[in-house]
Amino acid sequence: MKFLFWWVNAAKVVGLLFSVLFLWSGQLYAQAPDISVQGLRDIKPPLEVSLNLLPYIVVGSVVVACLAASGWLYLRTRRQTVVSPPPQTEELVPRPPHEIAIEQLEALEAADCDMAVYHTQIAHVIREYISARYRIPALELTTTGLLEQMAREQIGGLYIEHLRHFLANCDKVKFATYRPEVSEAATRMADALWFVDVTKTPLS
Repeated sequence: MKFLFWWVNAAKVVGLLFSVLFLWSGQLYAQAPDISVQGLRDIKPPLEVSLNLLPYIVVGSVVVACLAASGWLYLRTRRQTVVSPPPQTEELVPRPPHEIAIEQLEALEAADCDMAVYHTQIAHVIREYISARYRIPALELTTTGLLEQMAREQIGGLYIEHLRHFLANCDKVKFATYRPEVSEAATRMADALWFVDVTKTPLS
């Protein structure tokens, strides 16, 4: 854009100079004697016409100077143009699964929902945690399939037995007509927090 701007200005200057030269030539022509008024005279030897090259030299010099200045500015602008490096994106470190699970459990504990929704949500949080912690598709497996998969992964028997008891109580509320007492919600929450705490990824 800067280069185009200078070229436009240079063209304007050149056009103005040629206009001045044209007007100057016109004045010279107007000052020439009118032979029709003076009448016919004897033929005289040819006159030596002095060609004034100064205006042409000036205009040519200005044109060359404008072109040289435009080229110099273009090259200077091009050298000064620095290609900015691509923005560096900070590498996002994934949060540990146990932190996400504890955060979700605390949010559920503070929520106001009925027992059926509460037990469904708390079981979902634990299944998501198992999926992230052990790379087991816990959300796609039945309770029995999940426990069998955990046994094949050689996860501690104490943890599997605790999870069996926890999921059985949640499934009883979710799939049966069992309506737990409000106090049982605190027991489910304590069981979920215990499981996450004892199976969380050890710090390296």
